[in-house]
Amino acid sequence: METIVQIMKKYDFSEMETLVYTTLLEKGVMTGYEVSKQSGVARSKVYNVLEKLIKKNLVVVNKSEPKLYYAVSSEEFLSRLENSVKQDLALLDNQLGKIKIQEEEELLWKLENYQSVMEKSQHLMKQAKNSLLMQMWEEDLSKEIISLLQEIEAKIPNFVLILFSNNHHYDIPLSNYYVHGFEEEKLHDFGSRWINIVADEAEVVFGTLESDEQVMDVTWTKNKAMVNLAKEYVKHDAYTLKIIEENAETLKNQYGEEFERIRLIYEED
Repeated sequence: METIVQIMKKYDFSEMETLVYTTLLEKGVMTGYEVSKQSGVARSKVYNVLEKLIKKNLVVVNKSEPKLYYAVSSEEFLSRLENSVKQDLALLDNQLGKIKIQEEEELLWKLENYQSVMEKSQHLMKQAKNSLLMQMWEEDLSKEIISLLQEIEAKIPNFVLILFSNNHHYDIPLSNYYVHGFEEEKLHDFGSRWINIVADEAEVVFGTLESDEQVMDVTWTKNKAMVNLAKEYVKHDAYTLKIIEENAETLKNQYGEEFERIRLIYEED
């Protein structure tokens, strides 16, 4: 019931209005006195609440005495609410679309918490039309994101995911992804896991995520230099992992069983 009350509040129904409506919905035809008794709404207030619900077309009343009240079915109410929301969204879409937005493409925007990072990331995934390049850790791939990526992989021609995992769990229901496999070395470099999502080569979510999901440094931006850098980072990983996958034995002979010598890039090494 608490959930219903909270949701109804979003659509301008008070707690007492929700209690009265759900009581009538459950019990059927009732007098005002009976509504008060069954809903717990004081008798001194219940008639005012009923009048408000009548005006909102959620309750109907007969024209004779004694007055009897009856709730509009949940199906009818939800259908009307859905139509109203759709109309409001259409109006907002039309009106907001007329507002000229000056994009500050050079600015970097900080995402404050884990939820905002995931919400912005999923927004980029859903909006991508031509390409989606990603580096993500298995720990951050929720069922919802996996399902979304399955849809994206089926419709977007340029999709690739570089998959990392603390526990080396790489079995996910996608086709075009590369297992990184060198998490320990990368964690040593970065200090924590990270996220990198580039949508349509136009915007990026990029930064580090601490294991407790409380401390993070994640940025969203349309800055072209940042987008290009993040894009090339994903593509470079994909190129490298593809070469390793197709030439594993040769590379192990050259660089060691765990390819450890491939990281020796400085002169003192």
